[in-house]
Amino acid sequence: MNELPAAVSLSIGEGGLPTVEISSAKAQATVYLYGANVTSWIPTGHDPVLWLSPDSVFTKGQPIRGGIPVCLPWFSKGPGGDKEPMHGTARLSMWELADATESDGVITLVLHLDDDGWSATYTITVGEGLGLELTTTNNGDDHMVVEEAFHTYFDVQDVAGIRVVGLDGASYLDKVAGGTATQEGDLVLVDRTDRVYDSAADVEIVDPGRNRTIAIAKTNSANTVVWNPWAETVKGLSDVPDDAWPGFVCVETANVNESATLVAPGDSHTVATTYSVSLG
Repeated sequence: MNELPAAVSLSIGEGGLPTVEISSAKAQATVYLYGANVTSWIPTGHDPVLWLSPDSVFTKGQPIRGGIPVCLPWFSKGPGGDKEPMHGTARLSMWELADATESDGVITLVLHLDDDGWSATYTITVGEGLGLELTTTNNGDDHMVVEEAFHTYFDVQDVAGIRVVGLDGASYLDKVAGGTATQEGDLVLVDRTDRVYDSAADVEIVDPGRNRTIAIAKTNSANTVVWNPWAETVKGLSDVPDDAWPGFVCVETANVNESATLVAPGDSHTVATTYSVSLG
């Protein structure tokens, strides 16, 4: 790897885990190499965009609660419902910082992970926007089923006061109520929500409480997942305070379930998303 740009430094974060710290004229960010988790992104002139649980456990073998966990190579317990650990091995693995560059104040990090029979390259672009590009390569001799999601926790003033725009007319799997349904109008969360939308469309989180809109642009993503545990289910989450659930919403760029990708030996698959913030 080349010499680090002046705006990039290596540090030690919570739990003694290594981090990459970014402080430029355009943004500040923290990336934990454990799980390749972007735990903080603050564009200049804006409030923090990502939510990180104050009770998150920064311990190997446990996922970081908040930021942007990477679900790979399966989501939940996989298409067959029998995979462990939950949401795959990538968010519990130590990634390698392969490269860090700067161009016009925008920092680009390249992280790499080698796993059993597959590898992943994760490009994180930090500036006024946050770009994420994840490429999974099948290094084995057989076809590989890949599910993937950027399990992003967005910081909101009050989850009951936001609107998720861009899913109107999309069918979704309702993992709370069971069965499938079709979204009518903007999504307003009123209770525990765990939905997998069949939608490749870009979406927005309109947050009147923060007086801002977070735009989520997607590439090669057939699903958007929306999740919040609400008041009762949060009590079963040891790493989230009981009163913290109104402060975040997960809106995930994903390919899961029937939209999983079959990757041939030697081939790769890439999914990408870009976040941007506007006031008003």
